[in-house]
Amino acid sequence: MNDIERFENLQTTLKLNPKNFQARRELVMLCLDLGYEKVALSHIKYLLAIFPDDADLYFNTGICWEKLKNYEYALAAYKKAVEIKPEEPDFLYNLALIYEKTGDIDNAMKNFKKVIFYKPEDANAFFSIGVLYSKKNDSKTAIKCYRKAIEYNYSDYFAHFYLALEYKKINEYDFALVEYRKVLELSPDYSWAYFNIAQIYWELNRTEDSIVMLKKAIEKNPKDMESYKLLVQILIKEDKIDDALEILTSESEKTQNADMYYLMSKVFEIMEDDVSRFDCLELALENKKSLTFNLSAVKEEYKELKKKIA
Repeated sequence: MNDIERFENLQTTLKLNPKNFQARRELVMLCLDLGYEKVALSHIKYLLAIFPDDADLYFNTGICWEKLKNYEYALAAYKKAVEIKPEEPDFLYNLALIYEKTGDIDNAMKNFKKVIFYKPEDANAFFSIGVLYSKKNDSKTAIKCYRKAIEYNYSDYFAHFYLALEYKKINEYDFALVEYRKVLELSPDYSWAYFNIAQIYWELNRTEDSIVMLKKAIEKNPKDMESYKLLVQILIKEDKIDDALEILTSESEKTQNADMYYLMSKVFEIMEDDVSRFDCLELALENKKSLTFNLSAVKEEYKELKKKIA
């Protein structure tokens, strides 16, 4: 029986016997899985009228409102769940996440730390605290937290990734590279790791290594414009204009991406080919929905070049 069939069967069961509380609870959980948050809320409301002190029902209410992006209601529901069961790590964790989403970093930190108090090996809580310390620009403490998260869940490649980011912030490039390589061991297709390795190589003047990593990033994610931008920048600096143009021409033909056309215009600018540069700027503006560069600046550049070649 698939989930939709289960949903219909539970609905039928409740029509025959509305007081089948177990079936109603099952239906709530199934609705959460299926993305039927409003239906779930209606059944939770029914159950809360009978079980007003059921912490799990308030917790599930919070999940519904969070999915519906009503963080005010989600916060109230999670707080009620924690009020009833103050030592439940899952309740505290979700409460902390909502505080973080609403910008209340202090209360988020407070509740993530409570999670660890009651569940000392909670890798997710250590990771989340690391993120908060990173936002506070406390790299030293953030690193300790990420390392704890990895200690309790080595396979969490996001923890390795964020640890690498933090090492890079404090110019510990060797440690950052070690962690990025671990990310790729755990998740070989994670393009951002290749890109970030390329950035470090570029800063260390390991140009060829940087190019290899950027091409790998693009292979894993052909829509990764940041990799294209850096790759073109490197190729231009290395006076490999033809290589830059070949890459951009090939990709622009496939994607008709405005950023590609704009980058091509910069290559033609170096080549002092104003006509081709103008054509690329025109194509960039025609496809402006995919443009991530400053639109006003591109329009102004186009306008000035049009005057020049008129």
